[in-house]
Amino acid sequence: MENYSFDIFNQEQHQCLSHREGDWIIFHCPICKDYERRINWKTREVKVRRGSSTAAHAGSHAPVSSDVENFSIN
Repeated sequence: MENYSFDIFNQEQHQCLSHREGDWIIFHCPICKDYERRINWKTREVKVRRGSSTAAHAGSHAPVSSDVENFSIN
């Protein structure tokens, strides 16, 4: 069987960088300086400031050493 892929919208895609400030995980785009996505990891509230960007944005966040001390598997 062959593999197929396609991009429905033919949209530019940017990979965001992230850091944590308190309960908020903040993603920003290194290309679109006015793009920001904030996710409150406790309440799941999401805030997005797109600015003038029309690109699709993606990103992920993993705890760093300063976040690990507050991490619980329970």
